[in-house]
Amino acid sequence: MAGLRPPERLFLRYPHELSGGQRQRVLIAGALALKPELLIADEPVSSLDASIRGEILALLLTLRAELGLGVLVVTHDLGLAWNIADRTAVMYLGRIVEAGPTEEVVAAPQHPYTQALLSVVPEIDRLEPVVLEGEVPDPTRIPRGCRFHPRCPALASGLAVLVEDACRTVPLPVLPASEGHRAACHLAAARLESEEWSHG
Repeated sequence: MAGLRPPERLFLRYPHELSGGQRQRVLIAGALALKPELLIADEPVSSLDASIRGEILALLLTLRAELGLGVLVVTHDLGLAWNIADRTAVMYLGRIVEAGPTEEVVAAPQHPYTQALLSVVPEIDRLEPVVLEGEVPDPTRIPRGCRFHPRCPALASGLAVLVEDACRTVPLPVLPASEGHRAACHLAAARLESEEWSHG
């Protein structure tokens, strides 16, 4: 099922005798042996060359379809997520800051961090590249208010002036596990509230 063929030529080999793609297939086969309902793949193709990346991603999608297997892919590559994921969750400092159907997250990112990440994805040329200032905060000293506020371009540029105090002091709730597109962002919440008010 993992595409290791012919198996008799491979099962006595040591890991160093296998290619990167073959080693990744061995890991997938080992996980499948447990008959899981969910397969968690942490950066499954980051160390592989482009042609092998495509094969491994196609394998994961095939397994998902044929076995009814849930696949959770952890990646820093939003272009990869865009190509294979039904839903996307973006994390910052250990907390999901935006989640929703992948097409919606990519087409209309609501959180400034997601906007910055997507601005440097080569396949997305409609966004002006955003360079984040400052360093990622120490995870043992999470900033008050929004975790992203020390590096937020919207806050730094004055676009978030109406919610600036909330950004710096009011913690955001954990996003609910819902089907919709949501962002843990005071500015996004204010925009949504304003849109609802103008339509209502």
